[in-house]
Amino acid sequence: MKKNTIIITFLFLTLLHPTAILAQTKTPITPTSKPSTTVADKEKTDSLTEQISELKEKIASRVAQLKLVDKRGIIGTVSAVSDTQLTLKDTDGTLRFVDVDEITKFSSPSEKESFGISDITTGSKVSAIGLYNKQSKRILARFIEVMNMPVILNGTIAEVNGTDFTVRIITEDQRDLLVDIEKITKVSNYTKTDGISKIGFTNVETGKHAIIVGFPDKKERNRVVATRVLIFPDLPPNPKIVIPDKMINSRDEVTPSTGSGKKITPLR
Repeated sequence: MKKNTIIITFLFLTLLHPTAILAQTKTPITPTSKPSTTVADKEKTDSLTEQISELKEKIASRVAQLKLVDKRGIIGTVSAVSDTQLTLKDTDGTLRFVDVDEITKFSSPSEKESFGISDITTGSKVSAIGLYNKQSKRILARFIEVMNMPVILNGTIAEVNGTDFTVRIITEDQRDLLVDIEKITKVSNYTKTDGISKIGFTNVETGKHAIIVGFPDKKERNRVVATRVLIFPDLPPNPKIVIPDKMINSRDEVTPSTGSGKKITPLR
């Protein structure tokens, strides 16, 4: 009987104060402690932050360089040469500076062996391709090629040499140039009546106006190898061109070419 009374009393108290009973039986929860940061972990974090900062600076610097640098090419006449630089004068007469380094490649159509900056001379026509700096306005060349550019002469034939197959031409600015007539040279007349007609070397006369297209001789500065000669027999002499009497040769010195002389250029 006493045992039953104790059980009933406990149940009665539980119903009246359930929170107090549960609070007494609940297991307390111990809060977890934060992991401690070691010196090694801090050093790793600082090193990673530094690497990220350096990478950002490199990317920003590279982006700035790309905005300043552009691929570009230029053609000009060499006015000065040094071991690391070419000074060119472009078609507008503006001076351009071209830098070279150990990876710059040089070439020339007339040179089959090794060719470098020391082989480039003033007065040569060259093309340069490389990286153009918009700020310094200089080109760091990657390829430099010497160009064999044709020249166009406009003047009067002052002398005809049938032995060497050459003609001497005087231009309006009184330049005296010797012109080689080769097997590949096309010699033609132009008249208002017949238009353009091919002629032989025997038909070339002194005192006639001519336009000559050719390439400068490699050894002689005032000599040109002609690829095309166009003569205008109907045009009157240019009063601005003065031809010395000693230059005018007679036709007796010209060696006749084979054939009719109308369509065959001289055979050498």
